[in-house]
Amino acid sequence: MTQVPPAQPNYVPPAPQKPDRPSDPARTRFIIIWVIVGVMLLGAAASAVGSLQRTVYGARGTVTEYLDALQREDAAGALEVPGVKLSKGELKSAGLPENASEKLLRNSVITPVSDTQFVSDTTVGDGIHQVTYDFTIGDDAGTAVFELKKVGGLFGHWEFSTSPLAAVNLSVNHTTQFTMNGKNFDTRQIAPKDTEAAFDNIVNVLVFTPGSYDFAIDTDYLTAEPTQVFADSPGQVEEASVDAEPTDDFIDMAQEQFNAQLDECAKQVILQPTGCPFGYEVTDRVSGDPAWSISSYPDIELVAGSESWEIPNTDATATIDVDVQSLADGSIDKVTENVPFKAFGNVYLFADGTVTAQLLTKETTGDDEDEN
Repeated sequence: MTQVPPAQPNYVPPAPQKPDRPSDPARTRFIIIWVIVGVMLLGAAASAVGSLQRTVYGARGTVTEYLDALQREDAAGALEVPGVKLSKGELKSAGLPENASEKLLRNSVITPVSDTQFVSDTTVGDGIHQVTYDFTIGDDAGTAVFELKKVGGLFGHWEFSTSPLAAVNLSVNHTTQFTMNGKNFDTRQIAPKDTEAAFDNIVNVLVFTPGSYDFAIDTDYLTAEPTQVFADSPGQVEEASVDAEPTDDFIDMAQEQFNAQLDECAKQVILQPTGCPFGYEVTDRVSGDPAWSISSYPDIELVAGSESWEIPNTDATATIDVDVQSLADGSIDKVTENVPFKAFGNVYLFADGTVTAQLLTKETTGDDEDEN
């Protein structure tokens, strides 16, 4: 027999308890705290962005990138900074010579910029900023001012509105070879195409600013004291001149050749050697062959002329030995006589180092008067 469980009384489960809710004042404080935190975070982010815009991505950052490249002696890196490199067409508008060469914008002649110190970033109108830096190059200190502009709006970039390049109008006198900060160059490397090499040359070269550049001449045969250019103003044209002077080796080489040509003159067995600066006249008859020798060679010096080095008039002496027969009685006298003369000429120094001395006479110069 199945038992039926007794009926249970009706059961009503308790209602779920609601969590305690904070009172309105507590909730308000909670919201305010988070709002303050959010504002502070946004402010910090805005400040960081502003700092980056001023230093890394701003006008100052562009200048820093350029100066860092100069400090690394990295010419290519400096030229890659926006607004630095100039095309041929942009040189004139930048106030620089149209034929200025960029071939000496290279690592080997950069003088490293050090101790760079930011001074100011000033807006001067029309979106142009002037950024000023103090710097040191070697023992020299200076201040450089750069002008920049922003290109491309809010998310654009800054570039130099005035390129930090300058130019040097360089005169290289009495040679084509020169040194720039100790490195060897030739004016024919940087002169406009098809320019003929001359005894005196003028070339325009672009340089980075700030920079210190020594121009000199230092070869086996020529030398010149350095001329320094301290370029700290973008867009300026600086002047430099180097005047070659002959070294002792050059003078010795010219002297050797000059003496050899006089020796060749002395080998001629005639009273008036052809193409030579000395000779002898007699009113009687010469008996036999005259014999010449050089008893005193000219102690030459080299001076710069218009197209070559020149040997100015220099005293020398030849000696003649000759038998002279008298027309009056037929007697023969042995004559030995010193014949003073003046020697002068030109000396050419070619690019391959060849030296050629040329002995001149009045006839070869077309001048009937003594050379000075």
